[in-house]
Amino acid sequence: MIKNKNILITGGNSGIGFFAIINLLKTKNNLYVVIKSELRKNEFLKIIENYFEKNFLGKYLNIIENCDLSDLENIKKIKDYFLCKKILLDVIVLNAGLQYTGSFYPKVSKQGIELTFAVNHLAHFYLINVLKDFVRDKEQSRIIITSSDVHDPKSSGGNIGKKAGLNNLVDFKKKVTGQFLNFNADESYKNSKLCNILFAKELSKKLKISFSNISVITWAPGLVIPNDDSGFFRYSKRFNLFGYFIFAKVAKNILGISESIENAGKILSEIVLDSSLNNIGYIHLSNKLIFFKKHKLVESNVSDEANNTELASKLWRLSEEICRSFGFVTFNI
Repeated sequence: MIKNKNILITGGNSGIGFFAIINLLKTKNNLYVVIKSELRKNEFLKIIENYFEKNFLGKYLNIIENCDLSDLENIKKIKDYFLCKKILLDVIVLNAGLQYTGSFYPKVSKQGIELTFAVNHLAHFYLINVLKDFVRDKEQSRIIITSSDVHDPKSSGGNIGKKAGLNNLVDFKKKVTGQFLNFNADESYKNSKLCNILFAKELSKKLKISFSNISVITWAPGLVIPNDDSGFFRYSKRFNLFGYFIFAKVAKNILGISESIENAGKILSEIVLDSSLNNIGYIHLSNKLIFFKKHKLVESNVSDEANNTELASKLWRLSEEICRSFGFVTFNI
């Protein structure tokens, strides 16, 4: 088990990431949490102080504040934080994510990038590129990316509505910057989760070429529905609140297919700590429903498109190209 390690997590102030942090703090690991704004930081601290004393938090919890990941300029702020403090990382958890299924129009980042792609994929892609040299090259080191099985059109969630598909990146740049061709919010989310896996597989390949010991892990938490207005569904609920509540009640109580946010956070913390995941190259884990209200984390296959090594390389190059077009040029992997 990993103890007393330096762990960076995005998307840790609410949802799955919050409960992962609770578990990781209990093991006295050093947590570095990227938080979007002063308001979010204060809300986070108010809740987490119900779990730990302030002195304990002062020792193990570190906040990198005012870092809206949708704005690529903030990625440098994260790098400067670790550079200034001369801190090396053992684990990076890329957990931040959003979706706004139901919207007819795209939301965009400061750089004019469709928001789902900007946060779920591009920010994390750029973050790893600028922080790679801050990750200790040791067997227990790992980069973990929260993805989703909806990246696979054959999965139970992926085959509902508009399906994921990058079409070999034909006109894809126009779909995520500028023209937003044939925008569909549900498809954008599913595609971002597909990008997560393609990015992870290409990253693992590049690390292997350089004989790195760092593992790359993608995982799918399953259908996780929070009990409050925080976390993953906070944007989608704005577009179809009644539909969301009906869906949530059916998924939780009648079908029994959803996972609790507490359990999902516990699973994420276990992926961080599990020594059996040392130096494994790449793996995809899925929190599969095995029977009513019961899930199990298992190694799982990804979609055919996610297994396309040529597509993974093309996505990497396109991601670099988009970053560079806005003046963000640090690529060293």
